[in-house]
Amino acid sequence: MTTTSSEQLTVSDVATAVGAADLRQLVGEWLGDCGVSIEQISDVLMGVNEALANCVDHAYSRDRAPGTMTVRADFDPADMRVSVCITDHGTWRQPGPQRVKGRRGRGVELMHALADHCTINGRRDGTTVCLDYGRR
Repeated sequence: MTTTSSEQLTVSDVATAVGAADLRQLVGEWLGDCGVSIEQISDVLMGVNEALANCVDHAYSRDRAPGTMTVRADFDPADMRVSVCITDHGTWRQPGPQRVKGRRGRGVELMHALADHCTINGRRDGTTVCLDYGRR
């Protein structure tokens, strides 16, 4: 599913590494078409990458086949603000209390650091990560 305009993009794909790469590319191209700065595009794509990676790695890990993940991005040209929400319909997994040194597990911290505002809404029927970015 793909819906696009100069101020909104909605795209979905299967929660695989290839699906995540395809979605990242579509978001990057759309941001460029919107006239978003290279610096802001970099921050947005890094945050989106982390959220998509979590969908691929965790959301459907208990299922036989990967489900879908959807990216909805909104652009406000007056304020040069970008909002992106990444949604899956997999199983929410509460993060563990401790990370093992040298292993993965810093994606959520990175999303919070890159975005002006980051919310993660984990539910029994999936997870939505919303990232908001102001003018850069």
